[in-house]
Formats: sequence, structure tokens, C-alpha cells
Amino acid sequence: MFTRWVWHAYRLVERFRHRFPLLVAGGAHATVCPEETLEHGFDVAVIGEAEETVVQLVDWLEGRVPLHAIAGVSYRGATGEVVRGSPPRAIADLDSLPLPQTAQDLFERRWYDPEGREVVPGGILTSRGCPARCTFCANYVTGRSFRYRSAANVVAELNSYHARSSVTFFPCWDDALTANLKRLDDLCSTIERDIRFPLRWSAITRASMVNPALLRTLKRAGLVHVNFGVESGDNEILRAIKRGITTEQVVRALEWAKAEGLMTACNFMLGFPQETPQALERTFRFMERIAPLVDSFSTLGVLVPFPRTPLYESYHDSFGFSRWWLREEYSRYSPPPPMDDFDRFYRHYIHDRNLDLDFFHYSDDMREMMRACMRFKADHNLRRMGLLCDPVFRPVSADVLAEQAPEPGSQGAHGWNR
Repeated sequence: MFTRWVWHAYRLVERFRHRFPLLVAGGAHATVCPEETLEHGFDVAVIGEAEETVVQLVDWLEGRVPLHAIAGVSYRGATGEVVRGSPPRAIADLDSLPLPQTAQDLFERRWYDPEGREVVPGGILTSRGCPARCTFCANYVTGRSFRYRSAANVVAELNSYHARSSVTFFPCWDDALTANLKRLDDLCSTIERDIRFPLRWSAITRASMVNPALLRTLKRAGLVHVNFGVESGDNEILRAIKRGITTEQVVRALEWAKAEGLMTACNFMLGFPQETPQALERTFRFMERIAPLVDSFSTLGVLVPFPRTPLYESYHDSFGFSRWWLREEYSRYSPPPPMDDFDRFYRHYIHDRNLDLDFFHYSDDMREMMRACMRFKADHNLRRMGLLCDPVFRPVSADVLAEQAPEPGSQGAHGWNR
């Protein structure tokens, strides 16, 4: 369960009670709020990584082990009290886990593709855990201890999935891919030697953890796209959120990546409680500065305070958003309109509903600067995709421009529609 959607999960539990022998909650939200999931009808909450725990729950159901002996579970005792099993254990040997695609036949392909074709993989994880301590990060399932799979195990998964589906591009979702450079060098060497197809892949990392030689090594191993988590263009904000990077490191990393011929992306987050309109103006100017080096910016990006993060713990009382995920208005989702209705699609693409939720009670000046940053990112992306100038897709109409443009004399939308 993801925090953003637990309101819906709890509604499902109400319908599922007495229809199934055991209701188990797992994932990010169950890890940080296990007692809450039990209050809302789940029988067991799994804390942390679940691959081994789920197997042990089956053993318990079949009478082979007692429930209290299973690491990383919470459950209700005979008198209704919450009982915690032994502390969760991080999986030490990631190579011991089966390859994910061995379970793919258990899923109904038509849920994901009406024609029932092979499901495109969501990507690959070569490691778990991240040692960074960013104040907004809710990575509590895999924790801060960095663990990694062997190079041979990763290559076996890539070759196996390609043999099954002919897929050649894999996003790599590691939180800290570049945390152990010796291990990464071994992985790249093994990929070059043992991959049996023209592999291409993408990766996420921080700007302070790359250099030209490393990027060159990654490209030889098939890397084509690198995503840098920037979050802010103001060095004071970067220090406040414990990001561990500076804006100049971001510029250097982007220059190095482009020199190696890699595609680049940058993630930004907007609306930190320490932020001011002036700080956001510096972020906007920084995005303008790096735009020639960036193929795509993260869309939207208004900050969401997730439970148990330092950000949440420091501000939920004073701003009144304690346990916000239990309120239905925070869990609404609007699918994007079809792209052939470009005016509606554009409005959807440049607006983040999280701004309407107003977690941190933004001033009008803050909101205007946040909208300006989102418009800049969206226009940059759409222009790179050819959607603002390609006659196949209608250009943004005059009424949309008039609706989204700032008032005359406003300082909040520099660079609008350049």
C-alpha cells in the first residue's frame, strides 16, 4: 500500500471482510503505520521487505510455525491487543530471491493490456537501500543499509527477460545505484561481457556521485538516460532538506552526461516549508540555466509530506495535516485527458493537484511561483516532444494562454511560453 491511496485500500477491506481467510497489508504505508492498518480491518501488517515473510505466513496458516515467531509482522492478539512479532530483518542475500518474471504468469495480462500481450517489465532493481537522509524521503521498506545483487544474478535476469519477451530497454529503479563504485564497475563489466542482446537502460542518481569516467563506463554498459534528483535550485533549501548536493554540482554532472551523449532528466520538488517566493525564483532561474542540458524535467512536483519522514514529523501538528491520508479528499485521482484534446491535456499536464491540497498553507506569491515553475517544466518537455509546435497536435489555444498567463506586471511567470 502506498500512503497516497490507503483511503481506497481501507474501503476495499470493508468489502473483503469475511470473504477471505486472511487480509495482509504490506508495502510502504504498512511499514510506517502497521497499527493503523490493523485498526482498519487487516489481520496482519508486514513491516519492511515481504518476500520471506509472506512465505512464513503461509507456513503459519498451514500450522508449521507460530505467528509470533515470524519476523516483521504485527497482528491482533486473542483479546484484540496489537502484537508485534520479532523485529523485521532485511534480506541479506538478494541473490536468493527468485527472478520476478517467474511469477508473471500469475497475473492476468488483460488487466494491463486489453490484447493480452506480454506485460512490459516495470524495470529492474540491482540493489536495495539508500544511505542518504533527505528530509522528505519515505524509503522505509528497504531502509538505509545498502545491499546489492551479484553482477551475475542481475545479468541472468536481464537475459532471461529478453529471451521471454524480446524487451531490450530496462529502467533501473535503484535508489542508490552509484553508492558502491567497485560493485558498479563489476556490474558494468559483466553486462558488457555476458549480455546477449543490445541492452539499453536508464538510471537515477545524485549529481554529487558521478564523474566523467563513471558515466563513460555506464554508457559502455548500455546506459542511455540518467535522471538526477535535484529538488531545488536554491543552495540554502538544498542544505535545509539535507540533499547533499549543490547547484554547481548539478551543472557539472549535466555537462558531463551530455558530453558522453546521454539523455538527461532532472527532478524538482516545489513548496518546501522553508521556501520563500525568492527561493522559488532562484529555482526558476536555475531551471532556465540548465534547460539546454536537460531533455526532460519531472512534471508537477508539489511536495507531499509522507508519514514518519522528518518533514512530516516536524510540521504536521503546526500545519494541521496529521494523518491526512485518512481523508477522502486527499485520495482523489483524475486520469489525464486524451492528447487529441490538447487544451484539456495541457491544463492537466501543467497543474499538480497537490497544490490544491495546500499542505503548507502557501501564500499567493508562493502559489504563483510554484505554478510558474510547473509551467516552465511542462512547456520544456512538450516542446522537446514536439507537441507545442507539431501541427499534428494543435498548439495551445489563445484562451488557454490567456487563462494561464500571469497578470500584467506579475513577476511570477518568467519565461512563459518562450
